[in-house]
Amino acid sequence: MSMKRGKDNTKKVWLVVLIVAVCALGILAGYYMAGHFAKKPATVDQTLQGNKPSQQLQEENDQNATSQAQKEQTTNSQPSEQQQQDTTISSEVYKAFARFDGGVDAHTIQLSLLNTEFDYKEFEIDEKVKKGVELSEGEIVEVDFEKTQDGGNPRIVSLKKPDKVTLKGKFVGLADNNFAEFVFDQKHVVLQISNVADKVSYLDENTDVEVTFKTNPQNPQSNPVVEDIKILK
Repeated sequence: MSMKRGKDNTKKVWLVVLIVAVCALGILAGYYMAGHFAKKPATVDQTLQGNKPSQQLQEENDQNATSQAQKEQTTNSQPSEQQQQDTTISSEVYKAFARFDGGVDAHTIQLSLLNTEFDYKEFEIDEKVKKGVELSEGEIVEVDFEKTQDGGNPRIVSLKKPDKVTLKGKFVGLADNNFAEFVFDQKHVVLQISNVADKVSYLDENTDVEVTFKTNPQNPQSNPVVEDIKILK
């Protein structure tokens, strides 16, 4: 009876030991698993943290590349815009003959155009353009001028005094024995014909002619003098 109880007690002891061992192993296993899974997210976080600067650097590089491309595109487009702006501002240059009517101020003169379809009276002129050119009222001048975009007075870019002028036009008719009227590009001009009266006296009205004339040498304010006239066929 006593031995049986001893065996039962021994079994209980071993059973308790076994249970304690199993619990201990379970606890150790739990710590191990907990530590393993706790380290794994940390590794992922480190990986993400390691990749984050790289991604940020890549994004900054992309932004810099995009900004540089935009700057280059802007730089490349500027000449085209400037060229377009220059093309818009620049005006076509027109050539004409005229009689000088006098100066308005230091930068403006008055002209009576002898040809062209324009009816301008006042022209802007720079000191450099008229430098060295002495003008008297009535003298014939040859000018190159530009029309302005803002509708202001045209600007003279070239000015000189020709010895003679030759224009094609129409003979309108005689004013008297010494003067005749001609049309050059819609401009009616009365010229002195004393030197060519024999050639003009028999011309029919609206005859196409080529007239060579010059500033009146005796009085520039008087009508220009015709030196030659040809009939155009």
